[in-house]
Amino acid sequence: MPKSPLSASLPVLLCLAALLAAGCRSGGASTEPVYVDDGMLITDSVLTLDEFNFTTAACSKVFPGGSVNVDTVPSNAVAHIRIIATACYALRVSVVSSDSDTVRAFATRFGIFNRSDAEKNRGVVGFVAWNGEDDKGAQVPRGEYLWRMEFDFGAGRIRKLRARFEIP
Repeated sequence: MPKSPLSASLPVLLCLAALLAAGCRSGGASTEPVYVDDGMLITDSVLTLDEFNFTTAACSKVFPGGSVNVDTVPSNAVAHIRIIATACYALRVSVVSSDSDTVRAFATRFGIFNRSDAEKNRGVVGFVAWNGEDDKGAQVPRGEYLWRMEFDFGAGRIRKLRARFEIP
């Protein structure tokens, strides 16, 4: 007896539901990190990331000695997001044009200092900023750009987000 279209698509629907809930890969559970809100679009210039608590061990992995903290907005920034975080993070950003071309990729880190594990719920302000240049240092044309951001909080704690910016 032939399968109905609904019964044929049921395994796909179940896998998609499992993927959203627990990181389904090839029909089974994954041991890879689960991406929280994978690709969620943020619509504000202030972002609070408080689902991951501060731990000294995770912070030392994502913010090794000698790293530079991003705690101000550079004067030449054309787009930025103020981030309030409860944990240290490494951040990778891909800036994508409206033509779906990646025009710039950059990374930054944010560390939290002088904190004990007991103070893990106190947020600290940092920034991610872009100067409007492509990877070759040329100013990008006016238009809309998408940031694809991957925050790594250490210990397999990953969060992916997106943001849109207009360059006038």
